[in-house]
Amino acid sequence: MVAGTRVLRLATNIFKTRNKFSIVEDVIEAYRSTLSNQKEKLTAMAKERINRGLKSELAQKIRVAKGYYTLEMAPPNINELQKLKDDLGLAIKFVKSGCFKHLTVKQAWLILMVCLEIGLWFFLGETIGKMHIVGYKV
Repeated sequence: MVAGTRVLRLATNIFKTRNKFSIVEDVIEAYRSTLSNQKEKLTAMAKERINRGLKSELAQKIRVAKGYYTLEMAPPNINELQKLKDDLGLAIKFVKSGCFKHLTVKQAWLILMVCLEIGLWFFLGETIGKMHIVGYKV
């Protein structure tokens, strides 16, 4: 009799837990349609905001900046390296032949200014890199 009572209690407990889970499943099913409608509204609103953001002035400026960045910051290709090699050969030939003695003042001044600009790029880059004008921060 005791064993039969335990089995009966176990069966009723299983039935109650199944009923509890079925109630939860029913609630989930009832709200599932509401949730899907809200999900559709949220996705539509998100798409609208994304489109508005893509059309903004800031987004257009970022696209232009990205274009310049990818163009200017790309590593040199083989053709550019070959051109650099040829230009360095011309510069060496120019110095070895003594043609620099026949430059006009305007041409010499221009060459000096270009060399100064390239040198200052280096020093300015160092200053920006160490984030201090004199010495490194410790």
